[in-house]
Amino acid sequence: MRSYKFFFFILLSLTPFYSIKGTDIVYTKADSLIFESYIKQFGNQKEYPVEQLLISTAKFLIGKPYVASTLELSENESLIINLRELDCTTFVENCIALSQTIKSENPTFSNYCRLLTAMRYRNGEIDGYTSRLHYTSDWIYENEKRGLLENISTEIGGKMFQHPVSFMSEHPQSYIHLKNNPENRKNIKEIEKNINDRNCYEIIPKSSILKNEKDIRSGDIVVFATSIAGLDYSHIGIAYWQDGVLHFIHASSKQKEVVVETKTLLKYCQDSKSCTGISILRINN
Repeated sequence: MRSYKFFFFILLSLTPFYSIKGTDIVYTKADSLIFESYIKQFGNQKEYPVEQLLISTAKFLIGKPYVASTLELSENESLIINLRELDCTTFVENCIALSQTIKSENPTFSNYCRLLTAMRYRNGEIDGYTSRLHYTSDWIYENEKRGLLENISTEIGGKMFQHPVSFMSEHPQSYIHLKNNPENRKNIKEIEKNINDRNCYEIIPKSSILKNEKDIRSGDIVVFATSIAGLDYSHIGIAYWQDGVLHFIHASSKQKEVVVETKTLLKYCQDSKSCTGISILRINN
C-alpha cells in the first residue's frame, strides 16, 4: 500500500488536472503529447469506417508496454488517462475513445476525456470506485444500452449461458479499494446481483469458433470468457484479419506490450485452459 501511495504522490507533482463535473482528470505531459500525435496522424480520417479507425488506432499503440492496475493509483476515483502504459482493458477503451474522438465534430483532448468517461463509468458519471464498470459483462451491458456497441455473439453462433459473477466480493483482499472499505464491498455485491439477474452472458463456445469466425470482422471487439469461478471474462482485444487469417491485437501480459498476436484467435483460445469461448462486440459508427 505504501508503494502505491508514494508513486501516486510523485505522479501528482508531475500531473496536470482538469475537471469534468467536479472530477479530477489525471494525466502526464507525455499522455497529452501522444494524444496530439494521434490527432495529427488521423485527424483527417473522420469519414473512415469506425472499424478501420479502430485497427489503425490499435496499430498506433503497438509497442506500448503492458502495465496492470494503472487505474488503481488514486485513493479517490478519478479519470486516469494513461496512453503510455496499457492493460488489455484500457487498451481497448482507449482505441474506442480515440476513434470516437476522430469521428466526432470536436477532436479535442477534453472531448476524448468525456468519451472515455462515458464508456468506463456507469451512466457516464464518476461517483466513487464502484461507479467504474469493473466486470466486463457490466461494461458490455451499459455500453450496448447507450448505443456504443452491439453484442452480436448470438447472431454468429453464440448461445446464452448462466455464469454468475462474484469474484470481487469473494476476493476483496485482491482489490485495494475493497479490502478496507465495507461500503465498497456492499456496493460491489449489489452490482454483482444486478449483473446476475440480467443473465446477458452471450458466448460463442470454443468448439464453435472455427465455423463462425468468417462472420467476425477486423475491428470487432473480442472478449474471452473464462471458467474461473465468479469471473465472467479474463481478456479482451481487437479482431484483426491478417493475410486471410483471423488474429487479434491486444495488450499482452505475456509479451509485456501491445502486439498483433502471433497465434490465430482460434489457437489462442484452444491453448488457454480457462478460456471457454468468446463474445464479439461490434462498435456502431
